[in-house]
Amino acid sequence: MSSGGGTVWIMGIAWALVVSWTSATGMEVRCLPGGKHKASPSPEGQLGICQIYAENACCSPEVTQDLSKANDIYWNRCGSLSSRCEGYLQQLECFYRCSPIAAQWPHPQRPTAVLAVPLCQSFCDQWYDACKEDLTCARNWLTDWHWGPEGNNCSQDCLSYGQMYKDGKELCETIWDDSFVASTDPCECLTLTTSDSALSASYLRLEDSDSIEEPDTTKEGIERGRTSPGGPCPGNPLLRRLRRNMQKRSVFMEDVEGSGSGF
Repeated sequence: MSSGGGTVWIMGIAWALVVSWTSATGMEVRCLPGGKHKASPSPEGQLGICQIYAENACCSPEVTQDLSKANDIYWNRCGSLSSRCEGYLQQLECFYRCSPIAAQWPHPQRPTAVLAVPLCQSFCDQWYDACKEDLTCARNWLTDWHWGPEGNNCSQDCLSYGQMYKDGKELCETIWDDSFVASTDPCECLTLTTSDSALSASYLRLEDSDSIEEPDTTKEGIERGRTSPGGPCPGNPLLRRLRRNMQKRSVFMEDVEGSGSGF
């Protein structure tokens, strides 16, 4: 066997041991169950508007082709949405369908859903501003629809988002029931942008680590950490939080494929 072949063989064995170890300890990175999610994240070539998650995605290109129908819930029951408003709904949908870190906030009652994912207050405010003139007829998109043969239908009059919700916090914490919370700590929340994709990449590297490293307080360490709009986040607290979640997370084993709205 050539030295090159030996190196490849050794690397293959090492990788197999890492996979076996993470599986045995229950710390392998998994996607949310059901809802057309993959079992575990993997690279995808083209994800359209969800491309920021392509490096390691929990979705396939097919499920991102038409996001105007969100998990069996149509967004436009009161007419077409503005492009700005629809863009924020697409960001949320891409996160739910494709992000490998979404599974770190599993819902204890709804296995395909997420619970209390921290969205940055700034994101919630910008979303509210983008949609406040658009119309909707459901305050809580998990409970307030009238369901019929063609899916969700209005059970009340159409109102603007500005009338339905008093501010960005209420929008974030109500529209998808208990899926999201608004966070004022910029170092412990998500913006659903490319900065979150970088966080996902860092998180995926944690699967072969046995402990949470102490924050690197050197200048280089701070510069490597996640940054907030106001400056750096020393020690990357959200990444540490995800690591703790990964250690504690129990994996739902139910077969929930096709169970309806994931949020």
